[in-house]
Amino acid sequence: MQDDLNLSMFRAYDIRTPAVRLPTLLARRLADAEALYFREIVDTDSVLVAHDARLTGPGYLTIAAEAYRAAGLDVLYLPGVSSTPYFYYAAMRHPRAAGVFLGASHNPAGDTGRKIVGPGVQPIAEGIGVAGGLLEIQQLYQQGRSHRSSTQGRVRSIDLLADYIDASMWLADVSPGGLKGVRILQDYVFGAAGREMMLGFARTGADLTPVHFTADGRFPLGDPNPVKPDVIRPGLEQLAAGDFDLACFFDGDGDRIDFYDGDGSYLSSSFVYAALLPEILQHFPGDDWKVFADLKSNPLAVIQMAQAGVTVDVVRNGHSQIKQALLDESKRLGAVEESAHFYQAFFADGQRYCTENTLYVALLAARVWLEDRPRIQRLLEIQRMTVREREWGYKFPTDGQRSEALQAVREFFESQGFRSMSRMKNGMELAATLLRRGLPFDVNTQTQLANDWLQICQRVSQSEDGLARWEVVGANRELVQSARREIERLTAPFGRGPEYLG
Repeated sequence: MQDDLNLSMFRAYDIRTPAVRLPTLLARRLADAEALYFREIVDTDSVLVAHDARLTGPGYLTIAAEAYRAAGLDVLYLPGVSSTPYFYYAAMRHPRAAGVFLGASHNPAGDTGRKIVGPGVQPIAEGIGVAGGLLEIQQLYQQGRSHRSSTQGRVRSIDLLADYIDASMWLADVSPGGLKGVRILQDYVFGAAGREMMLGFARTGADLTPVHFTADGRFPLGDPNPVKPDVIRPGLEQLAAGDFDLACFFDGDGDRIDFYDGDGSYLSSSFVYAALLPEILQHFPGDDWKVFADLKSNPLAVIQMAQAGVTVDVVRNGHSQIKQALLDESKRLGAVEESAHFYQAFFADGQRYCTENTLYVALLAARVWLEDRPRIQRLLEIQRMTVREREWGYKFPTDGQRSEALQAVREFFESQGFRSMSRMKNGMELAATLLRRGLPFDVNTQTQLANDWLQICQRVSQSEDGLARWEVVGANRELVQSARREIERLTAPFGRGPEYLG
């Protein structure tokens, strides 16, 4: 079906599209719709703008800024290449402004997109935000509507990078020189994270080896995605050849961070979060705190989280949906996704913001690696008690074939004694199915797992067309590999493409 307006760029979490499908006229039409939404529906008079390392970022930002100013909105501009977490920090510092970040995360170099927030860093996504959020922006875009003001908005540049580094170090309880003695390799895969990480860690005294640190929107290694083996292979080779305590791998816009021990062992995000939680809780005095863990999280890691003294509940994937779920519950202090996203409630000037700060997470992790090595070793040993097939996917020719494949997988495993879960406790759709055998859906410090426990997560991708994803974790390799073979067998009749990592 022809899509002259490229409506498929509107996703559940944000906007993503190949840049060739968003020419200047459509980019201006989209910015006009956003300006109208900000001005008349959200009722703000300013918008913060920034872009990541992508080559198309400056051009799209210029188009957007012109449209916002024509609507009478003042434009606050973060100059140069920015990471998403730095953008979020700047939005916290300007809580009356809306915000638009031009980038496409881990997508191919030729893609573009934007993450949108309202005042107070309120996520704007499908059905999230004032008047339906992204759904309302899409409708205004379809209608070709705009807001024109008799007074043009002003534009000014702001630089908060030094403040961002100070705040991140304070949150991580890392003082200048406080990481002296820790040896770290960080691979930014030519994305946006290099500048802030190098400047921040320089102040800590850490022995940092930065790899692929220049922001290069051509992404010479390939898609800026730390899941892809070819992209991180050079960094892993440097890790193996050197003498390091830990290594960090980032994605294109710097909001994902994968951790490896110095010996090359990967520590999954749920176990990393379990390691950090005792330190994070220092910012949250009192009892009855809760966190979210996405449905792919390792159950043994969830038990470790619970042992820190928090209640852990399943949450759906998606950065906007998770942030909104955190905002909705004042006792939720944070969340983790196995895709290497870490979320937290931050407080500033009496206001609560639920967002991401990867510099803070990297600093805190480095401190834990330095000060409590036995904790990391213990979690690595627990992780080795399980086997994980990290998330992979297949693209299907049609949405119908994809749905049939997902249904076939679910029905087969349910027939094998698995129980399924498709809603969070608060009733929100998971937009996925969690299948478990030998363990309950509520995991706490008293949970006992069967010797043959197995967990399967399947979901529809919200950022890539026609894609469904699976992840399997279980008690031993034979169980996990058998489950993967069954998924491969069950999905084959529905026209799936080759295995997709990303």
